[in-house]
Amino acid sequence: MDYRQIGEEVATKVLSYIQEDISEWKVERITHRSKWDKAVQSYRNVETIDKDTFIIHVITHSYGFGMVSPRDFVSVVHIKKYDGDLMTSNSVGVNHPSCPSCPKYVRGNNYPSGYACSPFPGNPQHTKFVAILQVDLGGLLLPSLISSVLPTTLVNFITDCKAGLRLRARRRSVPLKPTSV
Repeated sequence: MDYRQIGEEVATKVLSYIQEDISEWKVERITHRSKWDKAVQSYRNVETIDKDTFIIHVITHSYGFGMVSPRDFVSVVHIKKYDGDLMTSNSVGVNHPSCPSCPKYVRGNNYPSGYACSPFPGNPQHTKFVAILQVDLGGLLLPSLISSVLPTTLVNFITDCKAGLRLRARRRSVPLKPTSV
């Protein structure tokens, strides 16, 4: 399987999402990884394809007081930098021989997804953060349960991400003021 090519294709797809007219999109929630993302129980690099492309295996914690059991995801992740200081982290679910399904977890799947960071227009000291998630959690879950758990999980991810960035900035003694949009 050509994971590098898959990574490039998902980067192109996520960039097209960022550049399209999003006025018709439904906004779930707006608000201000295993060491800093509290949703992640385990995050493992399975294979490094090149300096920007990786196969990762993520296991999440259960949610909703155990109503949603832990999930595992295997994805190709491709980091891409564009002109204008736009950087994206792109991912899509893949099969990998060293990560077969495990009965202990429900196998989830990511469709083309990603995070984009760029200088905030008019204030380059802040960062514009866009998250595009297309996730199939797998298993038999009520849509209402997914609708109530997923937005909270995303908000928590952004909060955890900001905390992780601040911690990294403090270690480097570089001022960083992330802003989410």
